[in-house]
Amino acid sequence: MDLFSSLAQSITDGLSLITTMPFSALFVIIVGMALALVSSIITAKLTDLEEMQEKMEQVKEWRNKYNEARKTMDPILLEEVMAEQQRILRIQTEMMGSRCKPMLIFYLPFLAIYYFLSGLYGLQPVAILPFNPQDALPFLEGWLGTNVPGSGFGLYFWPWYFLASLSVGNLIRRLFSLDPGSMT
Repeated sequence: MDLFSSLAQSITDGLSLITTMPFSALFVIIVGMALALVSSIITAKLTDLEEMQEKMEQVKEWRNKYNEARKTMDPILLEEVMAEQQRILRIQTEMMGSRCKPMLIFYLPFLAIYYFLSGLYGLQPVAILPFNPQDALPFLEGWLGTNVPGSGFGLYFWPWYFLASLSVGNLIRRLFSLDPGSMT
């Protein structure tokens, strides 16, 4: 066997390992974790977190003041809140721009990885839920996964990736203090 053939065989063997359960489920979790980690590092490097926290505190104070003004219908307080509204909208726009800036770097590579893995797994179950949600919601069959007789409901790649990256990604963003809820 030549070098190219042995390399191709090694790649094929590695792919067959990650395309079969339970390794496929674990691999998708690891990929989701790695992508969340990369995006969190890039976001932390490109975002001034202290400035973001200050801006979030200003918006939070204004919202409290706004709610109080609406509740009491105090004309002086309402006028004060309305005078600050444009400044708060500008701050919120700046915050959104700061959060979106890092996406310019990692969005296309992440789409390429997702596209590759989606093609690799196709409509093959990647992970098995230990219950059968399609019994109560029959439209899930074929859309999110398929019944695996004797095991449960087998999720396709995209719903499993969504669940894994959502849960793991939120944990990683909290570790980096990038979660909007953890910044206030």
